[in-house]
Amino acid sequence: MIGRYPGLSQYEKEFDLKVIERQAITEDFPDPAAEFLLPQSDWVFLTATSIINKTFPRLVKLSQNAKLVLMGPTVPWLNELGEMRIDYLAGVAITNPEKLRQTIAEGGGKKNF
Repeated sequence: MIGRYPGLSQYEKEFDLKVIERQAITEDFPDPAAEFLLPQSDWVFLTATSIINKTFPRLVKLSQNAKLVLMGPTVPWLNELGEMRIDYLAGVAITNPEKLRQTIAEGGGKKNF
């Protein structure tokens, strides 16, 4: 998994889960480990933040032998991602845009969602 998500530790005991994180904590792997871990993985869960920080193309290439899930609140819902070998999208769909606007206008953040 690229990126440490809240609540992830509960799954680490159930699965052979390896987390690659820019700001790695004790049990995480640092960024360079992607070069070794991703080509051997069956599944890769890739944070959509990788698009913003420009690591997306390399991480996708390293994950070519795995089922690839692009995930997180910044996932762009684009059909073209399938052409880039993304198998699944797991993001956020806005179902109440007025409430979202109100929350943002009041200074709310992701914890409010």
